[in-house]
Amino acid sequence: MRVTVLGSAGSYPAPGRACSSYLVEDHGYRLLVDCGNGSVANLMLLAEVDSIAAVVITHRHVDHMADLVGLYHLLRFQSRRTERLPVYAPSAVLEVMEALLPGDDALHDVCRFETVCAGDRLSLGPLDVALFAADHPVETVALRLESEGARLAYSADSGPTPELVRCAAQADLFVCESTWATPFDGRPAHLHLTAREAGELAAHAGVGTLVLTHVAYPGTGAQAVREARTAFTGTVVAAYDLHEHAVGPGAAPGAIPYA
Repeated sequence: MRVTVLGSAGSYPAPGRACSSYLVEDHGYRLLVDCGNGSVANLMLLAEVDSIAAVVITHRHVDHMADLVGLYHLLRFQSRRTERLPVYAPSAVLEVMEALLPGDDALHDVCRFETVCAGDRLSLGPLDVALFAADHPVETVALRLESEGARLAYSADSGPTPELVRCAAQADLFVCESTWATPFDGRPAHLHLTAREAGELAAHAGVGTLVLTHVAYPGTGAQAVREARTAFTGTVVAAYDLHEHAVGPGAAPGAIPYA
């Protein structure tokens, strides 16, 4: 299994960084996880839209789903696929999409929406996907993906919660939001994590490698890594757009940049 970062920015785009999106690949199967602002441009560097087997959207905030609009237009006007693209998401995502696009019928011509919630399990190609409840103001699911012993966890957006520890338990790779690279007074509760809190979750979960993502500008990945290492002694790296991470026992830590 491998995951390529298509968008690593937190809450809004940043220079050289699109918003949240990840391409998970395993045995030729391609799963798109989240589809934030600007991420489809990065996707198009790596894959044809017809090669995407399914999409999972974690919640209705635009930095995780806005580029579904672009994906829709690609599917409608450029695709040669004969079956609709399955999109798994909380129900509010479909409601937002229907408000953004010209007509419910057109949307359903190219996408087949399936409503999911925390506690659900999905079998997507070779991937076993379990959904967990994140701590966020809108319904949000965190993901755990497993295939042949490889374990990948993704926090989506969340404040600290034991559910993220369950989601990431013994994961080879934990892609975790760390919106605030450094802590500050007065930040909202039950919304996002600091990098140190991401490190604490990784330590409790016993993960192999922690990948810090969703860092809000002007915070930097380097700042976030330093903070997370105060709480987690394992491997910590920052997510960067178009960097690929291997997932599985014995996979080398770090990332391979897109060339």
